[in-house]
Amino acid sequence: MATIFKYHKFCLFLISILITASCKTEQKQVEKKGNHLINEHSEYLLQHAYNPVDWFPWSNDALNKAKTEGKLVVISIGYSSCHWCHVMEHESFSDTAVSRLMNQHFVSIKVDREERPDVDNIYMTACQIANQNGSCGWPLNAITLSDGRPVWVGSYMQKVEWMSLLKQINDLFHEDQNELQKMAYQIGNHLQADHRFVLSDNEIKFELKNIDKFQAEIIPNLDMSLGGKKGDLKFPIPPLLQYAMEYVHFSSDKNTSKWLNTSLSGIINGGIYDQLEGGFARYSTDPKWKVPHFEKMLYDNAQLISIYANAYKSNPEADYKQIIEQTVQFLKTEFSAKEGYYYSSFDADTEGEEGKYYVWTYSEIQQIISDEKVRTIFKDLYNLSESGNWEHGKNVLFKTKRIADLAKKYKLPEAELSILIKQAEQKLLAARKLRTAPNCDKKMISAWNALMVTALCDVYAAFSDKKYLEQALQTANFLKDQMMTPDFKIYRSFGAGKKGTFGFLDDYALTMQCFLRLYEVSFDERWLYLAKSICDGVLQHFSDEEQVYFYYNSSGDPALIARKKEVVDQVIPSSNSVMCDVLHKLGLFLYNKEYLQRSEKMLAGILESEASSDPVFYSNWLRIHLGFVKPLYEVAIVGKEYDKLHSALLSKYIPNAIFLGGATEGSLELLKEKLQEGESYIYVCRNKVCKLPVKEVNKALELMK
Repeated sequence: MATIFKYHKFCLFLISILITASCKTEQKQVEKKGNHLINEHSEYLLQHAYNPVDWFPWSNDALNKAKTEGKLVVISIGYSSCHWCHVMEHESFSDTAVSRLMNQHFVSIKVDREERPDVDNIYMTACQIANQNGSCGWPLNAITLSDGRPVWVGSYMQKVEWMSLLKQINDLFHEDQNELQKMAYQIGNHLQADHRFVLSDNEIKFELKNIDKFQAEIIPNLDMSLGGKKGDLKFPIPPLLQYAMEYVHFSSDKNTSKWLNTSLSGIINGGIYDQLEGGFARYSTDPKWKVPHFEKMLYDNAQLISIYANAYKSNPEADYKQIIEQTVQFLKTEFSAKEGYYYSSFDADTEGEEGKYYVWTYSEIQQIISDEKVRTIFKDLYNLSESGNWEHGKNVLFKTKRIADLAKKYKLPEAELSILIKQAEQKLLAARKLRTAPNCDKKMISAWNALMVTALCDVYAAFSDKKYLEQALQTANFLKDQMMTPDFKIYRSFGAGKKGTFGFLDDYALTMQCFLRLYEVSFDERWLYLAKSICDGVLQHFSDEEQVYFYYNSSGDPALIARKKEVVDQVIPSSNSVMCDVLHKLGLFLYNKEYLQRSEKMLAGILESEASSDPVFYSNWLRIHLGFVKPLYEVAIVGKEYDKLHSALLSKYIPNAIFLGGATEGSLELLKEKLQEGESYIYVCRNKVCKLPVKEVNKALELMK
């Protein structure tokens, strides 16, 4: 793909300036005047509504304006809690010299990647095509022709670099448009290239040896001593953790088990976890989980709650339960609206300084924790230093010692030591609450709220505490009543009283997934049939030409320059892998052969043509694969006392089962003739064949071994 940038001398310059440094320039004060973003509801777009750059929201009108006026287009993509987005907004987009250049020669469009992930996906892919040896991130900036086809895509740039780039491309546009057309054609061809998978007509076989083969390819990528993937940064990657947990359950593999436990421990003891209030930051800036990039995203927190709820079932350590309860409470208190939905994110920055809200000087610690002995213990537990354990003499709270070891060192009972530490933490938290808090993006994203519904269901399953089910139902009802149309279309976002565009495949797939989970923990069939109604709409409007995989955009959406499929699992499972999982489970619940066959074809195509390239990024597909190699048990629980049996089974870690039932037989085929007057039974079934019913949970577990 390097040939794209051999058409003109300036192209080498474009790549080089992505990594060169440049002196800072003085910013000019300008009178605030709103641009075309002023009436948007996105927190990120509103952050740019008073830039002197004449920003437009994403629309065909903006592209048509560029065509009419004979201009190129700047498409700048980011999100509200993005640190480098704030930096570029301050350095460049608030500057009069930059805005004059952009307004005179370009039509400029701002995009919130959380509201329009379809647009972001296209230009991020273009960035990866055009900069194979460079980095792509946010803010993501594209310079395009008036039809939206990119001729240059890159990430953050300092003011001088940005202005120089704009001038060079604008000069080329007026001198020789053919060169830009060639570049747009080259990138566009690669963008149009669709995922084509091996779809064999042979009988599909899912075998254990293939799982072990993929796992052998994953292991070298894992940091066995510190957890997570190898590298200077550490992302939790929930789909990989969830897959590893299920793989260990089936295989008892000691290496994977060790890595999993090391990862789970490192995350909750590190600075990536907010030790005072709960909640997980997006990633750590070091390989030891110590110093976070301080932004907090709903999707990370929701998925990690599910991870630790499942880990608690396998290993009910007090640490896991405390982390779950603390994080759920933090999200409920600080991250949710009274209507029951959850916000998108918290910024990393406060008053222009990254992490300012979360870090401490040692003198602050001394003032707040006056008792010298308690302060010494606290200093020892959280690795505090008078010179700071981070930059600028600041301290991040992270643990490298266990309470039991500290109790021995200071000759205190563990319970007493824990109380002293908790009291000190509460004092610091109270002091922190007096600081200016990071900005919260109060936009609601349907897909991420669906992840939170699933998380709350998982916590309810682990703890058997009804309050978590009630919270899950409140959010699910908001999705159902406020974010869905009568014909089962789902809106992507909601903020400032306004709904955004209709949703994308992840909104639909994750919503169906959470409704299926709600059915499993509540046995309320309404959620099951609602998931089916949504699924039928997705099959109609998102299916590809082969009727196997799914496009990210609906066929009813306005067309973009490319229509993409999302198959790679990253921090969130890919929307196609979630659809594969939904079709599999919905097919089992409803005895729907078409759903099951399509799910099998999706998985087979990925395993044959994609997953071996880098199985770490197909971890949710591999997790689903486990459920085909060892087919899921269909566990029916019926009778007057079903709820006690149900709760007891939910509290066990049984990843290879789906649950159905209730006080009556309901309407599902598998439940027919299962109810016996005056008795409550558990039926363990597989492929519609049931073993003899049992009355005790332990006996049911034996049948599933």
